[in-house]
Amino acid sequence: MTRQRLPAPTHSASSRAPVRSAITRFLNRELPSDQQIQPRLLWPLYLTPWLILIHLLNPSPIWVLLVITLLGVYAAAYFWVRRQAGTIRLERRRRGTMLVAGDSLQEEFVLHNEGVLPLLWLEFDDDSYLPGYNPSQVVSCGANQKYTWRAEATCEQRGVFRLGPHRLSAGDPFGLFRVEVQGESSEALLVYPRVAQLPPMELPRGALVGRDRRRRPLAGDDRSPVVRGYRPGDSLRHIHWPSTAHRGDLMVSEREAEPSGDLWIVLDLNGAAHRGIGPSSTLEYAIVLAASLTAELLSGGDRRAVGLLAAGTGPDGALSVTVPPLPGKGHLWQILAALAPAQIGDTPLDALLRHNRDLLGRGQTVVVITPDLAETSALWMAELLHLRRAGVAGSALLVTPAPADEREGEDSSEEVLRELLTRHEIPAQFLQAGTPLAASLTYRRRRTVLLTTPTGGVISREVEEEVG
Repeated sequence: MTRQRLPAPTHSASSRAPVRSAITRFLNRELPSDQQIQPRLLWPLYLTPWLILIHLLNPSPIWVLLVITLLGVYAAAYFWVRRQAGTIRLERRRRGTMLVAGDSLQEEFVLHNEGVLPLLWLEFDDDSYLPGYNPSQVVSCGANQKYTWRAEATCEQRGVFRLGPHRLSAGDPFGLFRVEVQGESSEALLVYPRVAQLPPMELPRGALVGRDRRRRPLAGDDRSPVVRGYRPGDSLRHIHWPSTAHRGDLMVSEREAEPSGDLWIVLDLNGAAHRGIGPSSTLEYAIVLAASLTAELLSGGDRRAVGLLAAGTGPDGALSVTVPPLPGKGHLWQILAALAPAQIGDTPLDALLRHNRDLLGRGQTVVVITPDLAETSALWMAELLHLRRAGVAGSALLVTPAPADEREGEDSSEEVLRELLTRHEIPAQFLQAGTPLAASLTYRRRRTVLLTTPTGGVISREVEEEVG
């Protein structure tokens, strides 16, 4: 005969739950929704009815004293946290407005105790989402005083993160009640990708430089010195009569549309092509190259207009990046903001180029940044050749994986790809992921550091450093 184990009785716990919730509602009457008082220790309070019953059965001043003491302690504890509920306020200030990967985030916290009772302890619990950043701690503050502390962390990764919300928790001296103040405000933190100095490279320059793109001919398209045979549909106004008389066939002049000289950076975010993790991965290195090339072209003497094309994933799912070409250094931060949240997706590079053919016009330039060294490289190379026939110059900036991330056979694939690019006269340059690059965007800042003395004291000192 098999014995079945009966479930443990839960009527005692379930019976206490309505009592606890009723007590909680009573404690929080007329309090704002962002402030709440929670009981931490209730079982001594449950003894009150038993003490009263014992006193009725066996009258004694001891039971009366116990009841009065118990109720008095709970009343004093509740009065303590009730007075603190509306007097706790926290200010948090972030130093600096723009952060680049590798920069330091600094926040200053100011706790205000506007009540007449001291905060014996206060727990600051922060829900910020930033790798390596945890400013949560326990502090104390006197009556009608304020307490200030700072937190600092290095932003190792680019991306979009969150500062806040936070929660403040304090209690009474007896540990019977806890008051919680919820700070619901949060701030989005954008960490831009790093901008570095690129090695010298030659890229197609299009038909005109960026500052010439605004000159529009009043008489329409410019006449080209190149002539070709007549095709059905060509206008008779474009017939080149000297060449027609010389050859005996109708010849027409090629019409050159106003070339803009715009440059598109097409970033490959296909996860099947990337290798490695962390700062030395091909993904992070390709994003640094895209940001650095944008900064170099926008700040150069020819002031070219630069745009960005990419398709990957972001914080909210699929991410499609299309930043139209514009000149000027202010446009750099728009492209950096688009690169910051970008992560790998499943859109191949050839599909990205094919879907944006209509966006790439004659006279423009396309620079492809990709780590693709496999057989699929022939597909995006064919798209570059198709764009060339349509009047769009193309080049490639290829990111080879770091030695630790290389796979068997990739060396031979790289040689084959070099040969194909040379055969089709596509300008290309190879850079290995993880290769050190000097910072390009740098600025000097002052910050406070704490130093210990031989006697065990602490002094603060202002230091100046260069950040890139």
